[in-house]
Amino acid sequence: MLTKLTRIILISLVYCLMATSCEDDPYEANSGTFTDKRDNHEYPWVKIGTQIWMAENLAYVPYACAPDSQCGIWVQGYYGSGSFYANYTTYGCLYDWETALEACPEGWHLPSDEEWMELELFLGMPQDELDRTGILRGGDANVGGKLKEAGLIHWEEPNEGATNETGFSALPGGHRSPNGRYYSLNTSARFWTSASSDNSNAVNRFVTTSANIFDRSYKEKSRGYSIRCIKNQ
Repeated sequence: MLTKLTRIILISLVYCLMATSCEDDPYEANSGTFTDKRDNHEYPWVKIGTQIWMAENLAYVPYACAPDSQCGIWVQGYYGSGSFYANYTTYGCLYDWETALEACPEGWHLPSDEEWMELELFLGMPQDELDRTGILRGGDANVGGKLKEAGLIHWEEPNEGATNETGFSALPGGHRSPNGRYYSLNTSARFWTSASSDNSNAVNRFVTTSANIFDRSYKEKSRGYSIRCIKNQ
């Protein structure tokens, strides 16, 4: 006859076998790393509120384009020949919007406008500022500063308000314009959302070295911006 302790052990083993894994969920922690199986690139991640965000710009680069090409993936300062690793290693890639929609690794996705808003609310942005465009957003709550990497290693002066208390570590990878030129390395970070505003434009977020706001605007889908993926819930 089984003792009470033996029955408890057996029941625990059955539940463990029925579960997909008996190991602890690594995303129960507040931060960690994961590996993109496509290229074995390891990324840090951070939990902010109930969301899990990549804490580094996406660097998936199956190909890299010259800036005057429309093939969808660029590296700041790369003009089509030679090495692109100097800026790529730190700032990752710039993607047009169509490419960005499919660029995140398995289990992750390009955040929606609403998912960015959830992050902004958690960081103290007032409700009535969330859907603004062309107007300063989140300055009183230092939303941009809470997201930016602190210091002047990658950001030019003054890196206004930067504390990086979230661990998001926004980096100023700049952007590629529709005319095929690179701009704003070390002075601004621009991130796509998955939201399309019309046939030509999509919603993005950006923060600059000169302000602690976290702005929202509509820009041409052909532009090259950075990506921060968010984990599927």
